[in-house]
Amino acid sequence: MSQAVDITFYDGIVSKPYPAQISAQSESEVLIRYGEQLELQRHYQYTDMKLIGALGQLHPVIELSDDARIEFHSALPEWFNYATKKVQHSIWKFERSPALILFSVVFVITFAISLVKWGVPATSHYLAFQLPENTLKKLGDEAENYVLNNWTAPSQLAQTQKDQITKQYLNTIAENRPAKLVFRQGNQLGANAVALPNNTIIITDELIKMAHTNQEILGVLAHEQGHLVYRHSLQQGLTSLGLSVLYIAMTGDSSDLFTSLPAAMIGANYSRKFESEADLYALQLMDRKHIEVSHFANFLQRLSDTTEEGIDKKNQSTPPTSQEESSTNKLSTAVLDTLSSHPATEERIRMVHDFEKKQHAKD
Repeated sequence: MSQAVDITFYDGIVSKPYPAQISAQSESEVLIRYGEQLELQRHYQYTDMKLIGALGQLHPVIELSDDARIEFHSALPEWFNYATKKVQHSIWKFERSPALILFSVVFVITFAISLVKWGVPATSHYLAFQLPENTLKKLGDEAENYVLNNWTAPSQLAQTQKDQITKQYLNTIAENRPAKLVFRQGNQLGANAVALPNNTIIITDELIKMAHTNQEILGVLAHEQGHLVYRHSLQQGLTSLGLSVLYIAMTGDSSDLFTSLPAAMIGANYSRKFESEADLYALQLMDRKHIEVSHFANFLQRLSDTTEEGIDKKNQSTPPTSQEESSTNKLSTAVLDTLSSHPATEERIRMVHDFEKKQHAKD
């Protein structure tokens, strides 16, 4: 007979805990002696037991078929022949090991970061090029309606000007991949252009008025054409959806998950990689069509200057705040600048000039 182990026993009749001992009677049965003098006995088969694994500092517990309960004072004894004992005991040891706990925390954090940084974007890229055209059109139509109904107003440009820009786009930029051009007054979008998965480019009146030449407008349209070719807006939307799924897995809050996808495709900033890819596509296309790429750089610089002027005016019109609030605002601005996924305008302009120098060197 194996060595008896001290336990606490509940008989399933009254809630009183009894001092007790458990020992093996055979490969399939145990004997429990309990009471003040261990004068009472019960026999149980392993098949009558349900093991509740230990957690952290808590010890293993066995629930029995007659509502009785066994509470061990330490790990399960070696002779205890319950089917999942080894697994549960390993988990129990794992949960009590600071080194293993630290390792598991580091592993989970590393895995989560890798999933967010590489896993979700890679999956989004794959799915973006596997989705059928009717799905792209449906998602793009929803995003387009969102922009038209919430962010913009009807264009105030003359029809002749819109027709001229459309004709130049089709003749120069489309390259057998013509998108639908939609002209809108920017309102909330301001001077901007948006490429949507249903092969649509929305360009605002404010952007067109900011451009000094048609070549600058064509440079912007070439950039948006790059977003369409590489399906960046769809990838961005799918990435946002994937991150939302991870968030739901952690929090359980699934409100507005799929209804937010159209907004995610137009509202989320493109990653640095996407912006750089679209810029390079535009530069290569402009070079093939013999359009000076400096036009694109000139527009980027003007857009940057206009944005900075708008921020300065807003800051000047804002009432003075306390020194503490001012410091907080500066810190918030610095953090936002650091976390921004857009390449700095200076970096994009430098990329244009570097491209221009390389092309001149080839000539």
